[in-house]
Amino acid sequence: MAVVHIADIVDLDRYPLHSPDSQRCQALLRNGRECLREESLFVLPGFIRPGAVGRMAVELEERLPWAARYEAMAGSYLPDGAEWPPGHPRTATHLFRYHQVLNYQIPNDSPLRSVYVWEPLREFLRQLMGYDTFHRSECPHLALTAKLAGEGDTDGWHFDGNDVVFSVLLQAPEDGGEFEYVPGVRSEREENYDAVAGVFAGEGEGVRRARLCVGDLNVFQGNHTLHRVSPVRGGRRRIVGLFSYDRLPGTNFGEPYISRLRRDTPGVTALANT
Repeated sequence: MAVVHIADIVDLDRYPLHSPDSQRCQALLRNGRECLREESLFVLPGFIRPGAVGRMAVELEERLPWAARYEAMAGSYLPDGAEWPPGHPRTATHLFRYHQVLNYQIPNDSPLRSVYVWEPLREFLRQLMGYDTFHRSECPHLALTAKLAGEGDTDGWHFDGNDVVFSVLLQAPEDGGEFEYVPGVRSEREENYDAVAGVFAGEGEGVRRARLCVGDLNVFQGNHTLHRVSPVRGGRRRIVGLFSYDRLPGTNFGEPYISRLRRDTPGVTALANT
């Protein structure tokens, strides 16, 4: 296979991350920090070139028969061990349905992996977040993944357990599949359960719909931002690539989650008693 250069994948004229001291790159950092502070979302439109995006989407669709399938009613919050009364937002569940292509299923020469391991991107994201250290995950399952959502698939309302998510939209559905979010609905000091309950009830106050386009790189802070992906409609899948980083080196994901992936991945034998 011919060697593919990063310039064939990433629009370096628009996003010269390989020149971190350039005026353009420094302006991107300033703009990104402001967007995250105000909106919890920073979008780099057209980060991936159209031709490369198409190749990534085809490559991932080819792996759909081996992808993990997740389908469950799940809560919006991570468990905290407390007892909450019926009807409280902490007890609400929402539908989550999608396929997930795992890290070890994505070839080493995939253009999606080429972006993930591109060192200037990691360093740009480190500076954007203001972290002293920032490492690519070493998890064989979840360091680099992709979500494929077909007819009726969705991510229900939830908060993320991690600080920030980095994603690339690789294919848009015919309809639906909109990224909806409520920035800053909760904080470290205030959970604001009434506002969360209002969103669950469909009141829609403060709900925003991001206009994400194919090829966009998205940086999203979802730990304090309630968000979901509305149900996909039509025959074309919504495909999103997901990059995992951590401030600590050697990061792997927890065994309970990995055990669930084993159960839901075709052809993989689940561990006993999982």
